[in-house]
Amino acid sequence: KQLAYIARAGNRNYTLTVANRLYVREGLSVKESFQRVLGFYYSETLHKFNFGQRNILVQQINDWISSETNNKVRNIITTRSITEDTKMLFMNAIHFKGTWTTQFINFSTKQKPFHISENETKLVPMMAKSDTVPYYEDDAVQVIKLPYIGDEVEMVFILPRRRFGLSDVLGNLSGEKLFKYVNEATNRSVFIRIPRFKVEEKRNLNSALQAIGITDAFSGNANFEELFSNSLPISIGKIIHAGFIEVNEKGTESAAATIIELEDRISSSKNFNANQPFLFAIVKDLKTVLFLGQFVK
Repeated sequence: KQLAYIARAGNRNYTLTVANRLYVREGLSVKESFQRVLGFYYSETLHKFNFGQRNILVQQINDWISSETNNKVRNIITTRSITEDTKMLFMNAIHFKGTWTTQFINFSTKQKPFHISENETKLVPMMAKSDTVPYYEDDAVQVIKLPYIGDEVEMVFILPRRRFGLSDVLGNLSGEKLFKYVNEATNRSVFIRIPRFKVEEKRNLNSALQAIGITDAFSGNANFEELFSNSLPISIGKIIHAGFIEVNEKGTESAAATIIELEDRISSSKNFNANQPFLFAIVKDLKTVLFLGQFVK
């Protein structure tokens, strides 16, 4: 509900699109109370589908998602995603575009090695700048926050202190810990190196949700009495998520010195060199996570 409200509120300093849609199979009777919830919180109406016309359904879904995300997220679903057992389809897609408060300089971006693992390295366009930014560190991580114009939204980069320690950081990460990093960061002079990158991902969230204990909704034990009038056993068939994010010198969608000279001048500052797998998050008002992901290669 909070994401839906933020997306509806809008802001001239950045673009945020949160698209949600729920499909149920024809023959299922959806309670009026639930349909009112869809309309009130998500400005969305219920959509029904006919299994025999799934080719048309797939086209409708993909066209809608593409339109809602400025053509950044496409082909989220195929006919193979819909089986005889599928009773519900919930679609979610997020598109964000923002501009850094202090941008990177284009000519400071150089091809630098990114260490994927002990045995694999590749060259990536590595952006670089010296700036005063919110910074946090402990024995496990280094964290910086780069604000977007308007100061409502910022991108958080979480770099493991231990080489190739991303899996350990992920294993210990919680919402509470993430916001500890966000809220305890203080302004420091930092020399920053982060890759210019683009991430496009489509994922079935069934396994991820089951891994954190949400299992009944996908099984015969599911209880959707608040949604459906039917007494037939109903469970979730698919939860599919698609996301797009682009990080470059201007922001997420450029002094006159070379990189070496910058490093020499700021030798006493903190060094944040994201040349190994790291986490990133886009956070609004220090309390709402809009996007969370990892850059591995």
